[in-house]
Amino acid sequence: MIPFFFILSLLAILVILQLIGKGFGERIFYVTLASVAAKLMIGLLNKVAGPLPGADVDAVTFEVVGIELAQTWSISGVEFLAFTDRYAYANILAVLFYVDGHNIALVPMFNTALTTFAAFNVYVAARTLKVAKKYIYLIAIVLALNPIITLYSAVPMREAAIYALITLFFRVLVSRPRRPIVIANPILLLTIAAAIYLHVGLAPLVLVLVAYGFNLSVSLKALLRVRNLAGLGLLLIIVSVALNSAVILELPRMAKLLDPDTGALSYSALESAQEAKSRGSGAYTYPSALTGITVIDAAITGVYMTARLILSPFPWELRSASGTTLVKLFDLAFQIGLNLLAIRGLRGRRGDDRRVFLYASYLFMSLIFGLNTVNDGIALRHRAKFIWILVLVAFSLRIDRRQPSAKKQAPT
Repeated sequence: MIPFFFILSLLAILVILQLIGKGFGERIFYVTLASVAAKLMIGLLNKVAGPLPGADVDAVTFEVVGIELAQTWSISGVEFLAFTDRYAYANILAVLFYVDGHNIALVPMFNTALTTFAAFNVYVAARTLKVAKKYIYLIAIVLALNPIITLYSAVPMREAAIYALITLFFRVLVSRPRRPIVIANPILLLTIAAAIYLHVGLAPLVLVLVAYGFNLSVSLKALLRVRNLAGLGLLLIIVSVALNSAVILELPRMAKLLDPDTGALSYSALESAQEAKSRGSGAYTYPSALTGITVIDAAITGVYMTARLILSPFPWELRSASGTTLVKLFDLAFQIGLNLLAIRGLRGRRGDDRRVFLYASYLFMSLIFGLNTVNDGIALRHRAKFIWILVLVAFSLRIDRRQPSAKKQAPT
């Protein structure tokens, strides 16, 4: 049996590294290469001596389901798990195992190819935003040192594929002018579709795309412009239609959030679902309803859960000095530092600046995933999905002054 996907992944890594070396220089090349080596070693360690912390529940289940699917296909033919199945990503793993057979290096190699591509996307996006090369080097270091990215690049989880799709989406997005025509961009639409297959929580990327295409500004003053009001109205219509569509309401996780009497989404149902999912020493739940007014309580909860996703665990919640706690603190330091850099750099920027839009998108997606975050471990996993955007914003204000402006390049 020829290990097709193993060889394809290896070739993809080599090609991407070559592109990085040619386009961004030796320093960024070697940092990315070291990151590739670390991910492969962690992946092998997880298989030989693991499972490692954070890779002992869903990662194991995804792999087991994928192996069982591949074995079933060999006997009775190919039949995929339904899109709504919790472990639908196992379909992709099953394809790998069905074609290549199961070996300890396959998943780490495949995932490392995906996250190397994700890093390349961030570098290209940074260059599009005219970030100086020395700051792209810092971006490479931050991404290479992030322990959560390294772990989920090495184990059989869907995170690596999500990283690749999110970064591809924003790489293409920031390279396009902010006009309605961008909404029909086939690469962006296909990327969103693939992202939704991996995680339904990524469906709001559609809203990000629409907001970008209609040049929706973040500033309150600019919000009153007719074009921005029209864009906001379109967003509200899309959200309303989506949340009340049969496709969404029939999803198992959404069905749990419906009020049994009205059949509509309710704050109390959301709160109950969150409490039911919370478990373990790192678990946390929604704050209790403060006013009894659904809209206000939901808004307060949104701010609270977004903060929890970005900044958990809070210092007073730490109970021990274990290795896992040190990883949490290390990751938290990254989050705080990058957010401070981003906020400092964005002060005084116009509301329609692409960097402001990227940071607003980061906060928006953090809100969406914060509402589905029930403990510290899940917070670490979810916020790693968007640190790729955060690190880009944090350093994208460091413009390469040596690059000629578009105005200077224009023909006379």
